[in-house]
Amino acid sequence: MMDDISDAQLLAEVKKRFEQKNETLKELEFLTKKLYDLNEKLRETDKVKGEFLSLIKNVFNNPIGSLLNLSSMMLKNDDSPRTQTMKLLLDVELQKLNFQLGNIFTAAEIEAGEIGSHLSSVDIDMLFEEVCKLLGYLIEDKSLHVVKKIEMPSKIVSDAKKLHTILMNLVSNACEYSFRGNTVLFRTYIQNDTVVMEISNTGDVIAKEHKKEVFNRFKKVDKQSRARESVDGLGLGLSVVNALVESLEGSIDYDSSEALTIFKVVLKLQEASASESVASESANEFMFDDFEMKEF
Repeated sequence: MMDDISDAQLLAEVKKRFEQKNETLKELEFLTKKLYDLNEKLRETDKVKGEFLSLIKNVFNNPIGSLLNLSSMMLKNDDSPRTQTMKLLLDVELQKLNFQLGNIFTAAEIEAGEIGSHLSSVDIDMLFEEVCKLLGYLIEDKSLHVVKKIEMPSKIVSDAKKLHTILMNLVSNACEYSFRGNTVLFRTYIQNDTVVMEISNTGDVIAKEHKKEVFNRFKKVDKQSRARESVDGLGLGLSVVNALVESLEGSIDYDSSEALTIFKVVLKLQEASASESVASESANEFMFDDFEMKEF
């Protein structure tokens, strides 16, 4: 058949193919430019979103921090029983608001991809004591006994701020869902090349069939609770914990039976050389700053 095609026809076909190729290249060039422009707009949007998030955090955190300090100072002054009670209620509500805002801002940072890790030497013992102090209003209100078993050197290399948020949410949940007067147990130990933290409580349990949804944002599975005496919370806590644990190269799971619930966090054991700074040995520096589940 090739013999039937004249040179003129062959040249015309080649020219046509080249023209089609050039048109395709022009379209690709146009689309590439559009994608580049879109990418630049997305970068600018992310930058603005990050700046807006930082601004909002400062707008809320600065006055909240000031109010917490003022409330703490007011509680030290003796006053009438009625006034003391009112001051205590004010302090408790500020503590709750600060905790919820912290979860909201952390969830926003996770959404924006701004949760890089800053490793340092962290004292787990001191960190847990700080968390219990901040949740003292909840522990005292329900007459709970908090027990810690640190079966390892208390200092590890990790991200202090992330660990603080993780423990705040898990200990808070354990306290809220514990039956009055019971024990909340915090246990941490080394297993192979990992750091394991377990928080257990006796009270309302999360059924195992909820494992695929319990770590989802805004998801609440406790429709009927005998232990929880209020409906505070946004359903952000466990989703925030899950994201932070994953960012630390770890995993989180829970096991429940009858009235016992155990949340288990497994983190990669970091070498001392991975620490960006060994100056910070507790979480004090940031207190007022700013799936697939694995079976046990």
